[in-house]
Amino acid sequence: MSLSLSKKLIVLIAVFLAVDTLFLSFFCKIAQAEKSSSISTKFRSSESFGATKISEKQKSQFNKFKTAPIAATDVEKKQTIAAANDSGLPALRRQPEPGEETFEPKRIPLKIPVYQQPYRTSPNITIINPSGYGASWGNAGIGIGFQERVRFRDASDGVIGLGFGLGNPRKNVGVQLGLSLVDVSAPFRDGTFNLKLHRRLPEGFSLSAGVQGLATWGDTDGGSSGYGSVTKRFLLRQDRNKLFSEIYTTVGLGGGQFRSEFDIDNGIDSVGVFGSLGVKVIEPVNLVTEWTGQDLTIGVPFVPFRSLPMVIVPAVTDITGTAGDGARFILGVGYTVSF
Repeated sequence: MSLSLSKKLIVLIAVFLAVDTLFLSFFCKIAQAEKSSSISTKFRSSESFGATKISEKQKSQFNKFKTAPIAATDVEKKQTIAAANDSGLPALRRQPEPGEETFEPKRIPLKIPVYQQPYRTSPNITIINPSGYGASWGNAGIGIGFQERVRFRDASDGVIGLGFGLGNPRKNVGVQLGLSLVDVSAPFRDGTFNLKLHRRLPEGFSLSAGVQGLATWGDTDGGSSGYGSVTKRFLLRQDRNKLFSEIYTTVGLGGGQFRSEFDIDNGIDSVGVFGSLGVKVIEPVNLVTEWTGQDLTIGVPFVPFRSLPMVIVPAVTDITGTAGDGARFILGVGYTVSF
C-alpha cells in the first residue's frame, strides 16, 4: 500500500512540474511578444521623430548630390567627393582608385563541425616487449594471445592474461599486477604472477621495471625474466586524427626470455637488449616494429570500435630467422575496464 502511494505521489509531482513548466513557458512567450511589440513601437516613434529634424538645406544638398553626374576625370572625382563631404553626406565611390582592386564578394561555404565520439582506448605501442607505461588505479584488463604454431612444432598455443593497476604514476609510482594462464584448456593449472612498477616523467618519458614470472605454479616453460625499459613519446602533430601524429620509442634491458636463443640454449646468464618503434598511422591504428632480444616482430595494433575499449594485435614474429624455425603468425585481443 505504501509503495503504491509513493508511486502516485511521484506521478503527481511529475505532472505538477510538467504543468508548471508549460505554464511558465507560455507566459514567457507572451511577455517576450509584448516586449518586442513595445520596442518596435518605440523604434518607429523614434524614426518618425528623427525624420522631422532634417533641415530643408540638408535635403537640397542631398538632392543636388544625388542628381550630380558621375565624374569622368580625376579632377571631377575630387570635386564630387569634396562636394559630398561639404554636404555632410557619405561619399559613394562608384569606381576604384588607380591601382586599387575592385571588391568582389565571395561565397564562403558554411562548415558545421561534426562531433565524433572519442576512442575509449588506444592501440598498443609494443607487441611482446614491455613498455615504460603500465596500468594505474582504476584500470583493469583481460587479454587473450594466440600463435598458429610454437617454435619447432606444428602445434598451436594460447594464453590468457589478467591484470589491474594500483597507484598513480604521475604523482608517485604506478603498480601493475598480472596473471598469465599459459594453458587455455585448463586455465588455472599452469601460470605465472607478474609485477611491474612504472613512473611518468616530463618531456614524454616513462620508466618501468618489473619481473615476468615473479612466481609460477604448474608447468611453465617461460621461467623468470626481470627487465627495465624506457619509453619516449614524440608528438609530431597536435591533432591525433592527422596521419603520423605520434611516434613511441622503447628501449630496455632484461634477462630470461629477453636473452638471445643461443644464450638460452647454452645456459648463459646474460642480459639482452630489446627495443620497439611504434608509429601512430591514424588515431586507432599503430604500426609497430620491435626487436625482442631474440628476433624481429612486426604488427599492426588497432582499435576497431570507438565505443568499445578493445584492441586487436595481429603480428608476425621470428621474421629474420635468428630464433626459431621460421616466421610465425601471432594474434592478441585485449579489453580494458575503467572504474
